[in-house]
Amino acid sequence: MTRMRINLERLKNNLMEVGAVANAGTAGYTRLAYSAEEKKALAWLQEKMSALKLTVNEDSLGNVTGRWGAAGVPAIVFGSHLDTVPNGGLYDGALGVIVGLECIQTLQEAGSLPEVPLELIGFVGEEANLLGGTFGSRAVAGSIEQSEDFDKKLRQLSFTWCDVAGAKRSKDDYHCYLELHIEQGALLETNQKRIGIVTAIAGILRLAVKVKGRASHSGTTPMHLRHDALLDAARLIQEVNRLAVAANSDIVATVGEIAISPNLANVVPGEADLNIEIRGSNWEEMKGIEEQIRNWSQANIAARIEVDVEKRPNALSPRIQANIEAACQQLGESYQYMFSGANHDANSLTAVTDVGMIFVPSKDGVSHHPDEFTSWEDIEAGANVMLETLHLLMKTYGQAQ
Repeated sequence: MTRMRINLERLKNNLMEVGAVANAGTAGYTRLAYSAEEKKALAWLQEKMSALKLTVNEDSLGNVTGRWGAAGVPAIVFGSHLDTVPNGGLYDGALGVIVGLECIQTLQEAGSLPEVPLELIGFVGEEANLLGGTFGSRAVAGSIEQSEDFDKKLRQLSFTWCDVAGAKRSKDDYHCYLELHIEQGALLETNQKRIGIVTAIAGILRLAVKVKGRASHSGTTPMHLRHDALLDAARLIQEVNRLAVAANSDIVATVGEIAISPNLANVVPGEADLNIEIRGSNWEEMKGIEEQIRNWSQANIAARIEVDVEKRPNALSPRIQANIEAACQQLGESYQYMFSGANHDANSLTAVTDVGMIFVPSKDGVSHHPDEFTSWEDIEAGANVMLETLHLLMKTYGQAQ
């Protein structure tokens, strides 16, 4: 039997068209959340969906969907986002949307209406932003909590809580959700595998830490009388690294942000503010690292530690993983099961439906950077695995009806 194959040239053209929608004069690709560039890219997507005779909808927050098939019944939903970090790469987010678009067009060209509706979605505000990363997908999943502070942030972007509530979808809208994404790491490339089958998405635990010292004149305070907040912060950073290494698991811990006060060349730092980020697939282990950080700090330095972000890790659907594996085997593509250290819209959707993710390699593990790169050969392989997975899922859910 001749298998359907995506049209790589068409996929290339669409990806480059989206890439051309970016903030001029910046390195790489810049389409920030809620910017004119993101809105223009989503409008481009609506035009492409309309050309395929999909039922196109834009919700109260700007999430865009295109449905092929019957209305009012559960769909197989897939997609990603079109916003980027400042000076980001071509592939992050956008590739998942463009591959989804190509899969629908390829299936349409096969000449039959789907027994199970297919729905492509472009989420808004996936990257870090004022309203928090994965904002559009969290709203769709109904996972955002209202507060006075959050309402103020919404108003800054001309949204209201009614807009957030209006974007929520029902569990009855979905059979499942599938997302293709670049790996943003180097495991697939290192292991010479074409496809990553994602088993879980990392939890994120961020701690806001204020280290207290005593500001004093750098020229008149002897070394043995100093209480240097930056020095204590440096000791804490080393301990965080030691704990993550000692865990000998998929736990990672990073201090990527630090500020000192008064931040003057001739003053011993009196305060240091830093953020500790812990990621992993086991929430209890992550909280255990937090407890060790607190215990060490209490015993060794003067510090106040507060939880800033808590996002628990989520396992993805074994059934969808099995379908992705079957697609890889049928197409003869190499693959490995793996954990995602980065957060994705797929993580939000675990609150409402079964979720699966397909990774394709990122050269040298580079992402969120103009040098981000995935070869056309790997993109073609990933897109065809996505297409075959959708075909298998359509059979599964069609037979269940």
